[in-house]
Amino acid sequence: MPTDRQKIQKRTPATVALQITSAKQPFITELAFTENVSLHGVRVVTERAWKPGERVIVHSYHGSIQSLARVIYCYRLAEARYAVGLELPSAVGAWVDVSQPQSPSVEA
Repeated sequence: MPTDRQKIQKRTPATVALQITSAKQPFITELAFTENVSLHGVRVVTERAWKPGERVIVHSYHGSIQSLARVIYCYRLAEARYAVGLELPSAVGAWVDVSQPQSPSVEA
């Protein structure tokens, strides 16, 4: 479940391409896209079920975001799709929304 801090943070809908890599097992990696971003977190859609509490490394394909993150929740959406909440330890800067070519970035 999302924490109280995450529930009160303003979320901005954004489609950002991310590489998510397990901090303990770097060979476990996948491409994911965000649904929304906030100051200290993102919600992504993945094909892999990530375990709550697991530490991951998040790296944006567009822009310069790279951060450690912690999996807060993982819900099954549909066949081979999961909604994953990632908590970032600090604000990471601007997210580049690939669905909005006229707007180069989304401030988190």
